[in-house]
Amino acid sequence: MAPLPESGTQEQQIYEQVVLAMVEQRLPPGMRLPEQRLSALYGVSRERMRRVLLRLSEAGYLELVPNVGARVWQPGPSEVAEIFQARRVIEAQLVRDACTHWTPADGLRLRQNLAEEARALSRRDRSASIRLSGEFHLTLAGADANRLLLGFLRELIARSSLALMLYAVPDAPACPNHDHSELLRAVEAQDADQAAALLDEHLRDLEEQLDIGAAQRRHPATLRLETALAVHGEHSQPA
Repeated sequence: MAPLPESGTQEQQIYEQVVLAMVEQRLPPGMRLPEQRLSALYGVSRERMRRVLLRLSEAGYLELVPNVGARVWQPGPSEVAEIFQARRVIEAQLVRDACTHWTPADGLRLRQNLAEEARALSRRDRSASIRLSGEFHLTLAGADANRLLLGFLRELIARSSLALMLYAVPDAPACPNHDHSELLRAVEAQDADQAAALLDEHLRDLEEQLDIGAAQRRHPATLRLETALAVHGEHSQPA
């Protein structure tokens, strides 16, 4: 991977790549993210990398541990419950709003998403299916969604992915595809009550898949940092 361009967006690009790696479950909870190693992988200065890690920590994605450094956040049982409770509240409002300003273009985007998700599932591409599942929930809100609520939801989806990676029963689907199809039909019919009810049931089912005790005896497989972040090559002279 070539060094990222020197611009105001450089740190944002790295930030987004790290979050995407969490969403796609390539960075497991508890994995260490050494500042020096990351700065070399991305070809940036340690000062820049430190700012990115601080932002990720402030957003709740990382823990900065004294004498250890940065590591991916590990949600406990109560935090997992809070994540899903917050998602139910925020997504219920977003889906109700979507029913009032739904457009054919919104429907087209979601049907394309569902088709891509189905293809990812058929080829057993878990990372892609997880990413597409998260994108479905964001796209379901519609093009005119409340930007603040959508931002909160984006953060919660990343945290949900970490919770699922730590506690989910092995090989459980990220989100049942048929649930998404039913949700889409309800929103297209502009049936706000039905859409909100289906969404609530969908999120509760997802939460009930979790085996909270599993994390005490099972640890997700850890990839090499380059592989987890999809960074190829290393730069000996960070910017």
